[in-house]
Amino acid sequence: AYMYFSGSDWRPGATTQYGELIMPPRTLPDAQLVTAAGDKRLYGIWNLLVLADTECDAVCNEALENVRQIRLSLGPKMTRLQTIYMPATHTAIPENIGSDHPALVIVEPSASGELRGIVGDYANGQIFMIDPLGNMMMQYPPGASMGDIRKDLGQLLKLSGIG
Repeated sequence: AYMYFSGSDWRPGATTQYGELIMPPRTLPDAQLVTAAGDKRLYGIWNLLVLADTECDAVCNEALENVRQIRLSLGPKMTRLQTIYMPATHTAIPENIGSDHPALVIVEPSASGELRGIVGDYANGQIFMIDPLGNMMMQYPPGASMGDIRKDLGQLLKLSGIG
């Protein structure tokens, strides 16, 4: 501890997370997410957000499948995670998405403008991790390993007393 805080140039060389930390975290408003199954909130639960900049193509579908599998892999802890899909503003939501991903929260394209402004630049199928306080704190590129995202999420759920 002395070496770390004494002002020397020594710092740990490796990190344990697989995703890229967003520094500083971007706080999203506690948006009401209108879904077919009823209204959901962004705050109070861990979130994995998948963004599409065009129609949901193969990369986007792979990301949606990955977040669904990650949620299911949590077993009894799956109630601590919400998966969200935010389609492009002027894009129709694919018809089969609700049946293929029954627990997926789909943000209405017309309601996503404010959230997209805070998210900033992103790639189609990119995954963002949002903590229960609404902070976008980690991001994963399209095609990221499902196992890596699951490991990061497992550590956060283990250490987190909220959500």
